[in-house]
Amino acid sequence: MSKIKVMDELLANKIAAGEVVEKCVSIVKELVENSIDAKATEIKIELKEAGIREIKVIDNGIGMDRDDAILAFQRHATSKLYNVDDLFNISSLGFRGEALPSIASVSEVILKTCQSSFGTLIHIKGGHIVEDTTCEARTGTNITVSNLFYNTPARLKHLSSIYSELANISDYVNKMALSYPKVKFRLINDEKELLNTDGSGNLLKVIKAIYGLDVTKKMLSVSASNDDYQVNGYISMPEINRASRNYMTTLVNGRVIKNASLNKVINEAYSSFKEDTRYPIVVLNIITDPSLIDVNVHPSKLDIKFSNFDDLKTLIKDMITDKIKEKLLIPKIEAKEVVTIEKPVKYANLSLNLDRNMIKEKENTYGVSYQEQLTNLVNFNDNTDLEELEIEDIEAKTIENIEDANNKLPELYPVGLALGTYIVCENEKGVYLIDQHAAQERINYEKYSYLLSHPSKNTIDTIVPIVIELPMNEFLILKKNISILESLNIKLEEFGQCSFRITSHPTWFPKDNPDKIIRSIFEQIIKEEKNFNLAKFNDHLAATIACKASIKANTRITIEDMESIINQLRLCNNPFNCPHGRPVVIEFTIYELEKMFKRSI
Repeated sequence: MSKIKVMDELLANKIAAGEVVEKCVSIVKELVENSIDAKATEIKIELKEAGIREIKVIDNGIGMDRDDAILAFQRHATSKLYNVDDLFNISSLGFRGEALPSIASVSEVILKTCQSSFGTLIHIKGGHIVEDTTCEARTGTNITVSNLFYNTPARLKHLSSIYSELANISDYVNKMALSYPKVKFRLINDEKELLNTDGSGNLLKVIKAIYGLDVTKKMLSVSASNDDYQVNGYISMPEINRASRNYMTTLVNGRVIKNASLNKVINEAYSSFKEDTRYPIVVLNIITDPSLIDVNVHPSKLDIKFSNFDDLKTLIKDMITDKIKEKLLIPKIEAKEVVTIEKPVKYANLSLNLDRNMIKEKENTYGVSYQEQLTNLVNFNDNTDLEELEIEDIEAKTIENIEDANNKLPELYPVGLALGTYIVCENEKGVYLIDQHAAQERINYEKYSYLLSHPSKNTIDTIVPIVIELPMNEFLILKKNISILESLNIKLEEFGQCSFRITSHPTWFPKDNPDKIIRSIFEQIIKEEKNFNLAKFNDHLAATIACKASIKANTRITIEDMESIINQLRLCNNPFNCPHGRPVVIEFTIYELEKMFKRSI
């Protein structure tokens, strides 16, 4: 007797449900996508106990007749694909015909739908039709899913908590509302409304409904296109960021996707304007010919494959970077209502160090005074005339853009130092605070970035050769990529079985501990290995050296030093953020100051 048999349809649906129906949000996703495909302009999602007890989705779409309503619960029954060619030109959200039969096989479903003068009611429990009758005529579809996983208790036990399930559903509905601003979405849980959009087609209104007014005011409209792709949407100013990547919403032809490579590109576009551990709020819709993408690569259809993906990544990165650079990126301090404390403050109980400014001049990391370090910013190295020529090249290149720099950072006049760390400045618009370390870090970063991208042949021999020993695997990686080190004018040779001896390095390396810089270069090459990118490597190296070479906090400097920092900062391409994304300058406008002191109403 043959051991191989065709699987029972109900059993096949239960197996498929394991991929399609993972959580409550999976059901909401499939039902809402069906409503969108049915051309609904209003979609209402009602939950009981975050969907664990019941999920109801009501829409005003085109509905179904009785035959289609019954057929919809058969596996692979669909109205969206008819032949193989359609698979390469998918414009609908759903297309496989697996969702409804999979959901019905592990729950109880009541479907009410209407397309003409009378409605149809289909009641299915565990994949079996319990009732098939007529009902009231209301154009659209009303589908209720209850008793989820009642016949697969092991799956029911693995559902998350009510709060976790609700958070997942809310996040998904938010993203769908951002995808389709012309559709009115209402999300209700246990009779409490969580989201209500107006369906006017204004994406900014949807952003306001989800993220609030403060975020909406800091969103920037973006748009760009090339031969294959058109991208539009909104991105947040760098100061508006979150600790999670989840706030980066990317859409392709209206479909919400999760593509790690796209998210990485978006985040890298912000890399010079924010901290590495923070992520922007972004809503980007990518419009392209369906034939250029493949959405049939994952059961949840959350990831897709792109043609000419490199061109798309370049388009998005340039679009975001250009838009951010258009704006004046000095964060403004908004005055809040001051709460009056009636009880007198006992100052004796405060443990503030009010004498932080009275700090003797310190030496920096490399043992030279701060005034000498400022001089070195202009004169990188006094040893060679060629180095001085390089400085002139850098200064000439920067001065060409001085007018544009002046438009970015206004003229500032230093008046003192707060807490030994923040330069206090003023002008006719208000008061400014400059983080002296972050400011000089930005200045140094642009200097070293230029030197790394325009390497000279000027090197210095080590008095005592630097020997760096490595594990065999790392030694072999470096040996394979030794051309990168040579391009940086680091001269080295094999020394023993797993060691390198460095005999010379560029003159601009820090003089007292160049081995730390060389080790960081080694680590970066080993870390990236196959994915090594010289531009990213140079950027990381420039940021590392700039941080080590910059004045530290709690170091007292003179007014002349402050003026020197400000003048050099104004010549930078991006004077508003350090290489790690922290703000350099913060502005207190005259209006906000007067508002805080009750001098303005």
